[in-house]
Amino acid sequence: MDRHVIQKKYEFLRIIDRLEDENILVVIANIREVSEDWKTGKIEVLSRHSHSEEYHLHNIPIHIQRLTAIEPTQISPMEFLKLTKLYKK
Repeated sequence: MDRHVIQKKYEFLRIIDRLEDENILVVIANIREVSEDWKTGKIEVLSRHSHSEEYHLHNIPIHIQRLTAIEPTQISPMEFLKLTKLYKK
């Protein structure tokens, strides 16, 4: 029996970019649902939610200064839903 095995995973990614020439700090949070077909190796992003904020370099809030960039990190389905709700506000 030839079964197609498709695995879903949930990821969180945070990008922090300092744009000196524009005097801003950009923070992007990306939550995504990823599907991987083990048979074909095909990876597909099924849903994605991104949230971005910009801050003037001379006025970055302390809680933002403490943030670090995060490579795509697997999270649980419950964390995925919680983060999606948080960033939709």
